[in-house]
Amino acid sequence: MAMEAEFEAAIEDGRPFLFALGCLFAAWREIGKHSAGRLILANYALALGLLIPMATLQFQQAAGFLSSAEGMPSGILSAGDGPNLYLIWSQNSAIPILLITWLVLGMAHLCLAWMLVEGDWPRIVKCSTLIGAAMITLSLFMGVLMLDVLSLRTQVAELMIEFVAMISMSRWHISVFSDTSREFPTW
Repeated sequence: MAMEAEFEAAIEDGRPFLFALGCLFAAWREIGKHSAGRLILANYALALGLLIPMATLQFQQAAGFLSSAEGMPSGILSAGDGPNLYLIWSQNSAIPILLITWLVLGMAHLCLAWMLVEGDWPRIVKCSTLIGAAMITLSLFMGVLMLDVLSLRTQVAELMIEFVAMISMSRWHISVFSDTSREFPTW
């Protein structure tokens, strides 16, 4: 009620935008003083600082496979191996499947970032499971096709960091909101 009256006064003065900016800056100063506010800021930092760049990395890998789709997958062969005439057809046939898997991984990371910001923990667990299963499938599939699996080691390391960060965020979320809700799983 008081804020509405202040807003009406700001409209009469012709400065509603400045009033809104002042409210935004005041809220920004106060958000770090509360544990729920720090959790929200950490969720956004994790989503923007780790999950979205991870999605970008997956899309970049898909673009690399897309550029090698017109010919022999030369950049994805195992180190020291030349083109194997018996595997060329299989490797070229696998490019669309690998491309789709990387696109799914990228989209899943974007969805995971969205769900983290929303705080939808049951869906976060499902999406994280999908990401883990897709990464395992991708590494096994690339190993069977004798493709360069070493290109995945950075992604697997980042995936482990991501999963540890998600578990710590869920624990933090449970500790902050334990008074208001009991529907979150304890890990």
